[in-house]
Amino acid sequence: MSMTVVSHAGGAGVSPAPSGCGTRLAGGGSRPVSLKKRIKGGILNLLKERLQLKDLSSFLQLSWNTWIFGSLPAWLSRRYLGLLGLMYFNLAAKEQKAIKRALGHCLAGAAPRRIWPKIRAGIIDHYHEKLFLAFKSYGTIRNNCLKRVAITNGHILDQALAQGRGVILVTGHYGALEFMPGALAFRDYPLSVMVHCKTPRLRRILEERSSRAGTELMDPKSGEVFFTALEHLKRGRVLITQCDEISMWRPYRDKTTRFLGLTVPLDRSMDILARKSRAEVVLGLVHRKGRRRYELEFIRPQEHPAAAGQSQVSAQCLSVLSDYILKQPSQWYEWKKLIQFLPAEVDAVNADNQTERLFNSLALQPGSVPQPG
Repeated sequence: MSMTVVSHAGGAGVSPAPSGCGTRLAGGGSRPVSLKKRIKGGILNLLKERLQLKDLSSFLQLSWNTWIFGSLPAWLSRRYLGLLGLMYFNLAAKEQKAIKRALGHCLAGAAPRRIWPKIRAGIIDHYHEKLFLAFKSYGTIRNNCLKRVAITNGHILDQALAQGRGVILVTGHYGALEFMPGALAFRDYPLSVMVHCKTPRLRRILEERSSRAGTELMDPKSGEVFFTALEHLKRGRVLITQCDEISMWRPYRDKTTRFLGLTVPLDRSMDILARKSRAEVVLGLVHRKGRRRYELEFIRPQEHPAAAGQSQVSAQCLSVLSDYILKQPSQWYEWKKLIQFLPAEVDAVNADNQTERLFNSLALQPGSVPQPG
């Protein structure tokens, strides 16, 4: 379902800025664009045009980077990726600004500039883990998933699986998420994973390796994914899905919830899946413990203190995930997507006299809860 943010800039004195003249402000003045910003913008546009870049993910998955990841030791490829990430965010000032704005709004008392280096490092860690698992040898991946990922509360998953109705294993864009499928598949759990790959090459690699490990893949953007998920659960499999995949939410018309201190739409798809399948719901998070060591923790979301008073499965999972993120904000890497839930900035308008927004995925109806567009 495609949805669009409805957000118009109103008020006298706000008008589109002519091209090349800076930002038009209320009162008729203008904010000149510095030479440094114009140079950055020019370089970024050139890179996007020549290399066909869309975002950080496509930037880091350029062909020569994938060769480097298959050849260098992990500690060296991480340093290399850190330099690329530093360059990217210096050029993509708009994206960096969006992340810092979300941090300032959600983390009470935190100074975005001070915590930004840790947040950036967490984002780069995610992509390093993703590329490491995609382009290292099968044996290396298996060894890392078994020896570097410790499991906490494994009995929670085992007891849920023993019910015979499958398990909805809910996670988020948190920590070393990419290690979760391998940590379970190489321990012989019957695994099904919802995953969407941004490059055909990465998709082919994941399909080949998942088949060797007995893991089945589903694309969450395919039309029949809900019925496919039901079929997998009926076969008693562990289905991994994410509760914070904001662009894929199917909101209730009359319900919202709180996530990281923000009022957000409440996704109904997970509630429907849990009700229709009668599968047990378990929350799983992979914490980074340092020195490339990880902890996969299983949680019963309905029993966690952060979910007290919540009746819907989706609200319970978001509440628990939010609690962990607020304690370890550098472990979450989707801060930029929260910008759509923050008050719109009115000091910058585009040529259509609409407030500029970085992401347009949910329709916000004035005076009401978010509604499907």
